[in-house]
Amino acid sequence: MKKQITVHTAGWIYAFIHFSVDAACFYFLFSRLDASPAWWALAMLYDALAFVPQAFFGLLADRFPKINFGLAGCVFVLVALVLPFDIPALLIISLGNALAHIGGAQHTLCGADGKIAPCGIYVSGGSFGVITGQLLGVSDFCGLLLPVGFMVLSVILSVVVSKAHRVSVSSAEGFDITSNIPIAVIIFLAFVSVAARSFVGYAIPSDWNNGTAQKILLYCAMGGGKLFGGILCDKIGYRKTTFISLVVALPFLLFGNTFMVLSLIGVGLFSMTMPVTVGILVSKFPQNPSFAFGITTAALFAGTFPAFFIRPEGLLWHQITVFVLSAVAAVCINLSLKKGK
Repeated sequence: MKKQITVHTAGWIYAFIHFSVDAACFYFLFSRLDASPAWWALAMLYDALAFVPQAFFGLLADRFPKINFGLAGCVFVLVALVLPFDIPALLIISLGNALAHIGGAQHTLCGADGKIAPCGIYVSGGSFGVITGQLLGVSDFCGLLLPVGFMVLSVILSVVVSKAHRVSVSSAEGFDITSNIPIAVIIFLAFVSVAARSFVGYAIPSDWNNGTAQKILLYCAMGGGKLFGGILCDKIGYRKTTFISLVVALPFLLFGNTFMVLSLIGVGLFSMTMPVTVGILVSKFPQNPSFAFGITTAALFAGTFPAFFIRPEGLLWHQITVFVLSAVAAVCINLSLKKGK
């Protein structure tokens, strides 16, 4: 059946769904669980259940492409918001997040003809959702009204996009960007690069980040970087995008700790590597794009997990951590890419 909407349009729709899901999840964490003495443990459990199972759900989505994983995820999140039992609700909302993520990957990678921009557009919505959910969770502005409203609209949109952008066969042909090294090595290199980038997010020196307005700008820079990273990959290539993201960004990250504008530029540039690593893995798994996407989210958790226990203290250690892990990510990505890509 002929597509009724383009894959780019599906990307924008899923950007809103991603925004809504993350806003609802972080509203839940900051409103329902904020008084718990075990908040950090519960937040870590949320991260694990939201990110690690996505590779498994991705395999299912690749095997059964007609199942609407996005709709299932949105329904799970909506149910969890109104469920009065905190721990069961936490489990449901975490798995709902994972399912919704896979729905987005499915509709932005399948039929994209080698273009990674739709996936970058989709993923960018999450950063805006995270900060929105945090702010709603600590305020008395609207209670459940906005998070539930977002999710009701997302349920409707997930049905619409599944009808108007049918994915009858799970494949993502056209992503021929990886070097001729063994697939296990590619997976390892991509995993390490994503995990390193994930931890760097906690190590970036930012003395200026001490208020609500600054946090909003920080998450906007992250979201904008992911969006433009996908666009740049398609326009100028993956290798040049990686250079801009991991080399040009470094001085802004290392020395912008007291200068908000410089630091925000660095954060935005650094975030552009997300579409690069997704494209690398999809290139190796063209028949399993949702699974490939799930590998990157497992790597995100692997990079986030140490931050629950260890964070660099002091400007010098922050700068060393950012420099070393950025270099590791750059080497891993460049080893993975074909020459000229």
